[in-house]
Amino acid sequence: MARNMKALKARIRSVDSTMHITKAMELVASSKIRRARERMENGRFYRAVLREAFADLASSDTPYSRPRDEALPTAHVVVAGDRGLAGGYNNAVFKLTMRALRPGDRVIPIGRRAAEYFSRRSLVAEEDMDLSSETLSSAECAAVAGRLKAMYDRGEIGCVRLVYTAFTSMLVQTPQETVLLPLAPPSGEDAHGAPRADVLYEPDPASVLAAIIPEYLAGVVYSAASEAFAAEVAARRAAMDTASKNASDMIDRLNLEYNRARQSAITQEITEIVAGGTT
Repeated sequence: MARNMKALKARIRSVDSTMHITKAMELVASSKIRRARERMENGRFYRAVLREAFADLASSDTPYSRPRDEALPTAHVVVAGDRGLAGGYNNAVFKLTMRALRPGDRVIPIGRRAAEYFSRRSLVAEEDMDLSSETLSSAECAAVAGRLKAMYDRGEIGCVRLVYTAFTSMLVQTPQETVLLPLAPPSGEDAHGAPRADVLYEPDPASVLAAIIPEYLAGVVYSAASEAFAAEVAARRAAMDTASKNASDMIDRLNLEYNRARQSAITQEITEIVAGGTT
Protein backbone atom coordinates (compact mmCIF):
# COMPACT_ATOMS: atom_id res chain seq x y z
CA MET A 1 0.00 0.00 0.00
CA ALA A 2 2.80 2.44 0.90
CA ARG A 3 4.51 1.63 -2.41
CA ASN A 4 1.26 2.38 -4.30
CA MET A 5 0.90 5.73 -2.49
CA LYS A 6 4.49 6.62 -3.32
CA ALA A 7 3.95 5.82 -7.01
CA LEU A 8 0.76 7.91 -7.07
CA LYS A 9 2.53 10.85 -5.44
CA ALA A 10 5.35 10.66 -8.00
CA ARG A 11 2.89 10.53 -10.87
CA ILE A 12 0.97 13.54 -9.50
CA ARG A 13 4.22 15.53 -9.39
CA SER A 14 5.07 14.44 -12.95
CA VAL A 15 1.68 15.42 -14.37
CA ASP A 16 1.75 18.72 -12.46
CA SER A 17 5.16 19.51 -13.95
CA THR A 18 3.83 18.73 -17.44
CA MET A 19 0.81 20.97 -16.82
CA HIS A 20 3.10 23.87 -15.92
CA ILE A 21 4.88 23.41 -19.27
CA THR A 22 1.65 23.28 -21.29
CA LYS A 23 0.31 26.36 -19.51
CA ALA A 24 3.53 28.23 -20.23
CA MET A 25 3.35 27.28 -23.91
CA GLU A 26 -0.29 28.37 -24.01
CA LEU A 27 0.68 31.77 -22.61
CA VAL A 28 3.50 32.11 -25.15
CA ALA A 29 1.10 31.28 -28.00
CA SER A 30 -1.44 33.78 -26.64
CA SER A 31 1.21 36.50 -26.56
CA LYS A 32 2.16 35.80 -30.20
CA ILE A 33 -1.32 35.59 -31.67
CA ARG A 34 -2.04 39.34 -31.79
CA ARG A 35 1.08 40.17 -33.79
CA ALA A 36 0.62 37.07 -35.96
CA ARG A 37 -2.92 38.14 -36.84
CA GLU A 38 -1.79 41.67 -37.67
CA ARG A 39 0.84 40.23 -40.00
CA MET A 40 -1.78 37.92 -41.51
CA GLU A 41 -4.24 40.77 -42.17
CA ASN A 42 -1.52 42.82 -43.86
CA GLY A 43 -0.59 39.80 -45.97
CA ARG A 44 -4.21 39.21 -46.98
CA PHE A 45 -4.57 42.82 -48.07
CA TYR A 46 -1.35 42.62 -50.10
CA ARG A 47 -2.47 39.37 -51.74
CA ALA A 48 -5.85 40.89 -52.65
CA VAL A 49 -4.08 43.85 -54.28
CA LEU A 50 -1.82 41.45 -56.21
CA ARG A 51 -4.78 39.44 -57.45
CA GLU A 52 -6.55 42.56 -58.62
CA ALA A 53 -3.43 43.79 -60.39
CA PHE A 54 -2.84 40.43 -62.07
CA ALA A 55 -6.47 39.84 -63.05
CA ASP A 56 -6.03 41.56 -66.40
CA LEU A 57 -2.70 39.90 -67.21
CA ALA A 58 -3.89 36.46 -66.12
CA SER A 59 -6.59 36.64 -68.79
CA SER A 60 -4.07 37.46 -71.51
CA ASP A 61 -2.51 34.80 -73.72
CA THR A 62 0.98 34.49 -72.22
CA PRO A 63 3.34 31.58 -71.41
CA TYR A 64 2.37 31.96 -67.74
CA SER A 65 -1.36 31.58 -68.35
CA ARG A 66 -1.34 28.72 -70.88
CA PRO A 67 -1.91 25.21 -69.50
CA ARG A 68 1.12 22.94 -69.78
CA ASP A 69 1.63 19.25 -70.33
CA GLU A 70 0.26 17.42 -67.28
CA ALA A 71 3.13 14.95 -67.51
CA LEU A 72 5.58 17.64 -66.40
CA PRO A 73 6.56 17.58 -62.69
CA THR A 74 4.89 19.90 -60.23
CA ALA A 75 6.66 22.12 -57.70
CA HIS A 76 4.91 22.07 -54.32
CA VAL A 77 5.63 24.94 -51.93
CA VAL A 78 4.60 23.53 -48.55
CA VAL A 79 4.21 25.81 -45.54
CA ALA A 80 4.27 24.09 -42.14
CA GLY A 81 5.47 24.98 -38.65
CA ASP A 82 8.90 25.20 -37.08
CA ARG A 83 7.77 23.33 -33.97
CA GLY A 84 5.34 20.63 -32.96
CA LEU A 85 2.78 20.52 -30.14
CA ALA A 86 0.16 22.17 -32.33
CA GLY A 87 -2.36 19.36 -32.58
CA GLY A 88 -2.89 18.11 -36.13
CA TYR A 89 -1.68 21.36 -37.73
CA ASN A 90 1.41 19.96 -39.46
CA ASN A 91 0.01 16.52 -40.27
CA ALA A 92 -3.00 17.99 -42.08
CA VAL A 93 -0.72 19.90 -44.46
CA PHE A 94 1.52 16.88 -45.03
CA LYS A 95 -1.43 14.60 -45.84
CA LEU A 96 -2.82 17.11 -48.33
CA THR A 97 0.57 17.36 -50.03
CA MET A 98 1.23 13.62 -50.13
CA ARG A 99 -2.11 12.98 -51.84
CA ALA A 100 -1.10 15.28 -54.70
CA LEU A 101 2.56 14.20 -55.05
CA ARG A 102 3.62 12.28 -58.14
CA PRO A 103 6.98 10.69 -59.04
CA GLY A 104 9.41 13.42 -60.06
CA ASP A 105 7.62 16.24 -58.25
CA ARG A 106 9.69 18.80 -56.33
CA VAL A 107 8.92 20.00 -52.81
CA ILE A 108 10.11 23.36 -51.47
CA PRO A 109 9.39 23.34 -47.72
CA ILE A 110 8.87 26.42 -45.59
CA GLY A 111 9.15 25.55 -41.90
CA ARG A 112 11.50 23.15 -40.17
CA ARG A 113 8.84 20.48 -39.65
CA ALA A 114 8.13 20.43 -43.39
CA ALA A 115 11.84 20.20 -44.19
CA GLU A 116 12.29 17.27 -41.77
CA TYR A 117 9.20 15.44 -43.02
CA PHE A 118 9.96 15.62 -46.73
CA SER A 119 13.74 15.20 -46.39
CA ARG A 120 13.11 11.81 -44.76
CA ARG A 121 11.30 10.88 -47.99
CA SER A 122 14.13 12.21 -50.19
CA LEU A 123 11.89 14.91 -51.68
CA VAL A 124 13.87 17.96 -50.54
CA ALA A 125 17.26 19.24 -51.68
CA GLU A 126 19.77 20.28 -49.02
CA GLU A 127 19.57 23.96 -49.99
CA ASP A 128 15.80 24.00 -49.35
CA MET A 129 15.95 23.18 -45.64
CA ASP A 130 16.75 26.57 -44.08
CA LEU A 131 13.44 28.47 -44.38
CA SER A 132 11.61 29.25 -41.14
CA SER A 133 7.88 29.86 -41.30
CA GLU A 134 7.98 32.14 -38.26
CA THR A 135 10.81 34.43 -39.38
CA LEU A 136 10.33 34.15 -43.15
CA SER A 137 11.43 37.41 -44.78
CA SER A 138 10.37 39.05 -48.03
CA ALA A 139 13.91 38.54 -49.36
CA GLU A 140 13.66 34.77 -48.78
CA CYS A 141 10.27 34.73 -50.51
CA ALA A 142 11.81 36.61 -53.44
CA ALA A 143 14.57 33.99 -53.68
CA VAL A 144 11.99 31.17 -53.71
CA ALA A 145 9.95 33.02 -56.33
CA GLY A 146 13.02 33.53 -58.51
CA ARG A 147 13.85 29.82 -58.44
CA LEU A 148 10.26 28.83 -59.23
CA LYS A 149 10.14 31.20 -62.20
CA ALA A 150 13.49 29.92 -63.49
CA MET A 151 12.33 26.29 -63.30
CA TYR A 152 9.05 27.22 -64.98
CA ASP A 153 10.79 29.17 -67.75
CA ARG A 154 13.18 26.27 -68.45
CA GLY A 155 10.27 23.86 -68.73
CA GLU A 156 11.42 21.75 -65.77
CA ILE A 157 7.99 22.02 -64.12
CA GLY A 158 4.51 22.43 -65.50
CA CYS A 159 2.75 23.70 -62.39
CA VAL A 160 3.45 25.46 -59.10
CA ARG A 161 1.19 24.63 -56.15
CA LEU A 162 1.13 26.28 -52.75
CA VAL A 163 -0.02 24.24 -49.74
CA TYR A 164 -0.64 26.06 -46.46
CA THR A 165 -3.10 26.33 -43.58
CA ALA A 166 -5.73 29.05 -43.78
CA PHE A 167 -6.73 30.84 -40.59
CA THR A 168 -10.52 30.68 -40.27
CA SER A 169 -10.85 31.37 -36.55
CA MET A 170 -9.04 30.71 -33.30
CA LEU A 171 -10.60 27.24 -33.24
CA VAL A 172 -10.68 26.41 -36.96
CA GLN A 173 -7.63 26.13 -39.26
CA THR A 174 -8.10 24.63 -42.71
CA PRO A 175 -5.33 23.21 -44.95
CA GLN A 176 -5.59 24.58 -48.48
CA GLU A 177 -3.94 24.11 -51.84
CA THR A 178 -3.81 26.77 -54.53
CA VAL A 179 -2.23 26.85 -57.99
CA LEU A 180 0.21 29.73 -58.53
CA LEU A 181 1.33 28.80 -62.05
CA PRO A 182 -0.06 28.68 -64.64
CA LEU A 183 -2.13 31.74 -63.81
CA ALA A 184 -5.86 31.16 -63.79
CA PRO A 185 -8.24 33.81 -65.17
CA PRO A 186 -10.34 35.52 -62.47
CA SER A 187 -13.65 33.98 -61.55
CA GLY A 188 -16.37 34.50 -58.98
CA GLU A 189 -15.77 37.48 -56.73
CA ASP A 190 -12.48 38.24 -58.53
CA ALA A 191 -14.14 38.41 -61.95
CA HIS A 192 -14.58 42.18 -61.69
CA GLY A 193 -10.88 42.45 -62.53
CA ALA A 194 -11.37 40.75 -65.93
CA PRO A 195 -9.39 42.08 -68.95
CA ARG A 196 -10.13 45.59 -70.07
CA ALA A 197 -9.78 46.52 -73.72
CA ASP A 198 -8.51 50.01 -72.91
CA VAL A 199 -5.34 48.73 -71.17
CA LEU A 200 -2.25 48.65 -73.39
CA TYR A 201 0.91 46.89 -72.22
CA GLU A 202 4.28 47.82 -73.66
CA PRO A 203 6.03 46.05 -75.24
CA ASP A 204 3.40 43.28 -74.73
CA PRO A 205 1.55 41.49 -71.90
CA ALA A 206 3.96 38.52 -71.96
CA SER A 207 7.01 40.73 -71.41
CA VAL A 208 5.32 42.68 -68.63
CA LEU A 209 4.21 39.49 -66.92
CA ALA A 210 7.67 37.92 -67.20
CA ALA A 211 9.12 40.98 -65.46
CA ILE A 212 6.70 41.11 -62.54
CA ILE A 213 5.78 37.45 -62.03
CA PRO A 214 8.48 37.03 -59.32
CA GLU A 215 6.84 39.83 -57.33
CA TYR A 216 3.52 38.06 -57.59
CA LEU A 217 4.90 34.68 -56.51
CA ALA A 218 6.89 36.19 -53.63
CA GLY A 219 3.89 38.20 -52.42
CA VAL A 220 1.50 35.24 -52.44
CA VAL A 221 4.04 32.96 -50.70
CA TYR A 222 4.74 35.58 -48.02
CA SER A 223 1.02 36.15 -47.46
CA ALA A 224 0.35 32.42 -47.19
CA ALA A 225 3.25 31.97 -44.75
CA SER A 226 1.91 34.82 -42.59
CA GLU A 227 -1.55 33.28 -42.51
CA ALA A 228 -0.15 29.81 -41.84
CA PHE A 229 1.88 31.09 -38.88
CA ALA A 230 -1.23 32.68 -37.36
CA ALA A 231 -3.04 29.36 -37.84
CA GLU A 232 -0.13 27.51 -36.23
CA VAL A 233 -0.12 29.76 -33.16
CA ALA A 234 -3.90 29.42 -32.80
CA ALA A 235 -3.66 25.63 -33.16
CA ARG A 236 -0.88 25.43 -30.58
CA ARG A 237 -2.81 27.59 -28.14
CA ALA A 238 -5.88 25.36 -28.49
CA ALA A 239 -3.79 22.20 -28.17
CA MET A 240 -1.98 23.43 -25.06
CA ASP A 241 -5.25 24.59 -23.49
CA THR A 242 -6.72 21.12 -24.04
CA ALA A 243 -3.56 19.49 -22.69
CA SER A 244 -3.64 21.67 -19.56
CA LYS A 245 -7.28 20.78 -18.90
CA ASN A 246 -6.60 17.09 -19.39
CA ALA A 247 -3.62 17.30 -17.02
CA SER A 248 -5.76 19.05 -14.42
CA ASP A 249 -8.42 16.35 -14.71
CA MET A 250 -5.76 13.65 -14.40
CA ILE A 251 -4.33 15.28 -11.27
CA ASP A 252 -7.82 15.35 -9.73
CA ARG A 253 -8.28 11.63 -10.45
CA LEU A 254 -4.83 10.78 -9.10
CA ASN A 255 -5.44 12.83 -5.94
CA LEU A 256 -8.69 10.94 -5.44
CA GLU A 257 -6.87 7.62 -5.84
CA TYR A 258 -4.13 8.80 -3.47
CA ASN A 259 -6.64 9.90 -0.81
CA ARG A 260 -8.45 6.59 -1.09
CA ALA A 261 -5.19 4.67 -0.73
CA ARG A 262 -4.18 6.87 2.20
CA GLN A 263 -7.55 6.37 3.90
CA SER A 264 -7.30 2.63 3.33
CA ALA A 265 -3.83 2.57 4.87
CA ILE A 266 -5.00 4.54 7.91
CA THR A 267 -8.01 2.25 8.33
CA GLN A 268 -5.75 -0.79 8.11
CA GLU A 269 -3.37 0.64 10.74
CA ILE A 270 -6.28 1.39 13.10
CA THR A 271 -7.63 -2.11 12.59
CA GLU A 272 -4.23 -3.64 13.36
CA ILE A 273 -3.85 -1.49 16.49
CA VAL A 274 -7.34 -2.44 17.72
CA ALA A 275 -6.75 -6.08 16.94
CA GLY A 276 -3.42 -5.99 18.75
CA GLY A 277 -4.99 -4.41 21.84
CA THR A 278 -7.64 -7.09 22.15
CA THR A 279 -5.23 -10.00 22.10
